[in-house]
Amino acid sequence: MLASNTLRQPSRLAQDYSRPVRNVRTLSDVLRELERKFGIKFAFQRKTLQDKTVSLPLPSSADREMVLKAVLKPNNLTFKKVDDHYYVIIEADEATSRVAPFLAPLEESQLLQTRSNPMPDDRMSMVVPSSLHMRQPLEVIVQERRISGRVSADENADGLPGVSVALKNSTRGTTTDGSGNYSVTIPNEGGTLVFSFIGYVTQEVPVGSQSTINISLKQSDQTLNEVVVVGYGTQQKRDVTGSIASISTKNIKDQPVPNIVEGLTGRLPGVLIQQNTGAPGNSPSIKIRGLGSISAGNGPLVVIDGQPLNSGDLANGGGLNLLNPNDIDKIDILKDASATAIYGSRGANGVVVVTTKRGKSGQARLTFDYYTGVQQITKKMDMLNAQQFAEFSKEAFNNAYLERVPGSKIDDPNSVRAAGQRYRYPRGEIAGVSFDNPGALSSYDYQDMIFQNAPISSYQLSASGGSDKIQYMVSGNYLNQKGVVKRSGIDRYTIRTNIDAQITSFLKMGVSLSPSFSVENRANTDGHWASNGVINAALSLPPFIPIYQPNTTVYNSQAFYAAPYDWPGITNPVANIYEIDNQVRTTRLLGNAYAEVKLPFGVLYRGTIGGDIRQLRQNYYQTSALPLNQLLPPTANSAYAENSQELNWVTNHTLTYNKEIGPDHRFEVLVGLESQKNDFERTRIDANNFPNDIVRTVNAGTIVGTNSSRNVRDQWSLASYFGRVSYSFKDRYLANASFRRDGSSRFGANNRWGTFPSASVGWRVSEESFLKNNRIISELKIKASYGLSGNNAFTGNYPSIGLLGPDNYVLGNALANGLAVNSIGNDNLTWEKSRQTDIGLELGILSNRIFLTADYYKRITTDLLLAVQVPTLTGFTSAVKNIGKVENKGLELALNTRNLTGAFSWNTDLNFSFNRNKVLALGPTGDPIRSGTGVGETNITMIGEPLGSFYGYQQLGVFKNQAELDAYPHFADARPGDVKFADVNGDGKVDANDRTLIGNNQPDFIYGMTNTFTYKGIDLGIVIQGVQGSTILNLSRRFYENLEGNANELTTVLNRWRSPDQPGDGKTPRANTRSTGNNNAVSSRWIEDASYFRIRNITVGYNLRKTLIQKVKLQSLRVYGGVQNVLTVSKYLGYNPEVSGYEGPLTGGVDYGSYPLARTYTIGVNIGL
Repeated sequence: MLASNTLRQPSRLAQDYSRPVRNVRTLSDVLRELERKFGIKFAFQRKTLQDKTVSLPLPSSADREMVLKAVLKPNNLTFKKVDDHYYVIIEADEATSRVAPFLAPLEESQLLQTRSNPMPDDRMSMVVPSSLHMRQPLEVIVQERRISGRVSADENADGLPGVSVALKNSTRGTTTDGSGNYSVTIPNEGGTLVFSFIGYVTQEVPVGSQSTINISLKQSDQTLNEVVVVGYGTQQKRDVTGSIASISTKNIKDQPVPNIVEGLTGRLPGVLIQQNTGAPGNSPSIKIRGLGSISAGNGPLVVIDGQPLNSGDLANGGGLNLLNPNDIDKIDILKDASATAIYGSRGANGVVVVTTKRGKSGQARLTFDYYTGVQQITKKMDMLNAQQFAEFSKEAFNNAYLERVPGSKIDDPNSVRAAGQRYRYPRGEIAGVSFDNPGALSSYDYQDMIFQNAPISSYQLSASGGSDKIQYMVSGNYLNQKGVVKRSGIDRYTIRTNIDAQITSFLKMGVSLSPSFSVENRANTDGHWASNGVINAALSLPPFIPIYQPNTTVYNSQAFYAAPYDWPGITNPVANIYEIDNQVRTTRLLGNAYAEVKLPFGVLYRGTIGGDIRQLRQNYYQTSALPLNQLLPPTANSAYAENSQELNWVTNHTLTYNKEIGPDHRFEVLVGLESQKNDFERTRIDANNFPNDIVRTVNAGTIVGTNSSRNVRDQWSLASYFGRVSYSFKDRYLANASFRRDGSSRFGANNRWGTFPSASVGWRVSEESFLKNNRIISELKIKASYGLSGNNAFTGNYPSIGLLGPDNYVLGNALANGLAVNSIGNDNLTWEKSRQTDIGLELGILSNRIFLTADYYKRITTDLLLAVQVPTLTGFTSAVKNIGKVENKGLELALNTRNLTGAFSWNTDLNFSFNRNKVLALGPTGDPIRSGTGVGETNITMIGEPLGSFYGYQQLGVFKNQAELDAYPHFADARPGDVKFADVNGDGKVDANDRTLIGNNQPDFIYGMTNTFTYKGIDLGIVIQGVQGSTILNLSRRFYENLEGNANELTTVLNRWRSPDQPGDGKTPRANTRSTGNNNAVSSRWIEDASYFRIRNITVGYNLRKTLIQKVKLQSLRVYGGVQNVLTVSKYLGYNPEVSGYEGPLTGGVDYGSYPLARTYTIGVNIGL
């Protein structure tokens, strides 16, 4: 009752102290208990706690500061909050003393005892950091002088209060005030000042003749005290039993990444981040521990400030592409089932938890951050020049001519050849162009015409601060990024406001609002050769054709291959850039509000409601200047306007109860409810036959199209309840268990609800008596977990029900409008389920200067969702069912080392991840699933192999001569110089039955390494990242190396077979417009090693000295410069070895042409006011 009444009536605390005392404890013992309970640290002067007692049962409140006030106020003490983890205990009426305290944590291992030489009673008895060696203090000081200055935190230049400033080998010292300022008197002859503070590296500074000394303290290793965000709560890292990877955005500061996901690449074990395209506004894909689904999505759930986003938004990093990276404080990646199961049916692919920056009490702080730079493509494709192309093309046409026309000769002129057998442009259709005189041809590099050096700039202004009652963080950002492809780019505007207010002693409320607006200009770059994309057109166009007609700016229609030679049309690449407008405007409002109420018995209620509102407007217009193809009739100008809007709202309510029983037992119990609903609607209008190209809105043309896809609306909803229990015994034995029950509108009536439990245990061996004081091993934890999570991110929202469509019925002698079922429902449809086992190890050596994290996991996903064929007697072709089973298992290693810790510091973070993916079952018959990407079947999913393996013929080389051709099975029309394919099944012939596995896009392992160096305000960061063992099916090369002579080719065709005496490189076939021997079939010829080593980022910065910048009233000034995508080492012939033009799990790793990545050079400045 006493604890309960204390919570309900805080004003009665003083009355409770006057009651008869049943129990008395020393204040130092009570503070030790509070350290364990709340995971915090206290710094104090030993004299301050001397003879102080607490004669009151400790309040059971979950509010640490309320408890602190209750135990300190009767002793005429108070506290100063440094941050969320550190507090300074001081006397309420304390005055600045000539001999001021040293500060240190309570742990006895960190105290220096001075029992052998006790000080006189009139001197201070102090808690002293063990790094200081005390001598007997001087009793007489003859001449003195005063030293003053400011101590700040290295990471943000904020003043640090409560820092111990001591004269080495004496008892003189002081502490910094609330703004980090100090003043201390020392002997005139000087000495060395020692600056120390909990959580920071102690620094020693010789005084010399200085009177002002300003320093920045660097954070020490606090690995185990870090707070990790778990589902609907937080834990200290030492208590975590699941597999969670965390990163603070302080570690990726100054990287010129418009999207936070790019900055994570190579930094987190078990997380594969692929930048499939370099187009501005796009976000890399995120995959955690492999692929687990065939068709329900493999991207993680994204949670921002406790608000789960639409789990179907996986194309752009889960919705992170519209966030301002500067607003993010840290990111936690939940990987194993014990960490993700509390998110239930959305946690199977991992969870990305984003925490944005919030204000802190103290002096208001204004920060301006600006960077600018230039982007350039990292690589150009090596294409034939005009002379090489002319010779190649003539050879291809001549070879075909000789085969088709008996008795023909290679020197037969075009005049005696049929139209389809002539080599190109021999008669002056383009002035000065003659293949009979290749040396006179002019060469054009069309890549130079479409690519550019593109500027990028970012402007950031933020303000934060507050009091004990209210804290705020407000920021605004403007990003302007032009693309390396001309007329592409993005302008993005973001604002964020985060406010937290302590309304009363028991009520806290807060709000987060983040509106954003972006304008994206898109270029048609991605897609195969027939899509008329800008990049494919620039690579395909024969290199001698001028873009413009002579002495004009009119596009050259001959750039589309003129009659009568019947060449396929290729769009003029420059016209494609300037004659197409494609603009996308996106408006977003992301926000949530919360309330926390402290209830009796130490129960904390938290309620949150949030929403994510997005509106997208796309306007596309193609002028009458396209396609400029003489083979086709003129095409009218055309346009479309597409508008879509989405509202995703979520609300959750939790109750949390923390309880300590004695010094050994700690419990936390959490229960909660959550509801979420998503409403999406899209409308599109198409038009053509515009009277001119001046007015480009759809209402100026003729509206076309009436199909049902012009207007789409769908919804889904989710209702959930969940809970978690955490237990710690002696901070040594740890256990966690969670459950969640979800109900989804997406699934059948018989399986609408699902239950997702998990359990995990941990043993901190380093806390055992036999290891606790070990000088080598500072931390050793063994952990294990098992859990079940789900995946409901299917491509449609109504797969379980039969859908109706319009149809006609005959009633009597007349037709009547009606409805008919056009898809089969399935009441038994349910979510995909992932069962995951994880065994982990955490090992810290030499006070955690070396810290190793290792995890082995095995994840089995069952009930895969897939549309399968059904008997024709049903009247339908397919239905969605739960079939199949997939396994992912692997090992993750992360090694963090503090190599040097002095004035010159050097830290290294290294990670390796190995994952093996295998299909265990596919439906009742186990039949393979074949998938295609526009050129027939390219991928296959089959039992015992990875998802989406590449499927095709195995190339053995090239038939060198007729004898070799006669001796081995081949396609009927094969000739010497054609591709030699393997007779896989050994039946003496080569046909479709010989297609086999030829590779897969899933890597053998991924790795990353970050090195950080600092010296006297200068810092250097180098990020290295790579992938090993992945392959790509390069279908773009299939067109640029087809040797048919009807488009430009890669210079690799120079190594082609020309004759038995000139066999080339043994793998590139002959030139021939007939394409005999099935040379261009999907085969291992197009499979390339996609392994790469990349220096992802190099950044160097300099923090100007305080003595310089304070003269201009600045708190901090940092200048920096860097390079993104510095160097890539890879055998891959395409622009980007990360490319995956078809991102689905069944067709991943196919390159059909993509926007290249950019190398970015930037310089920037960060100013703190």
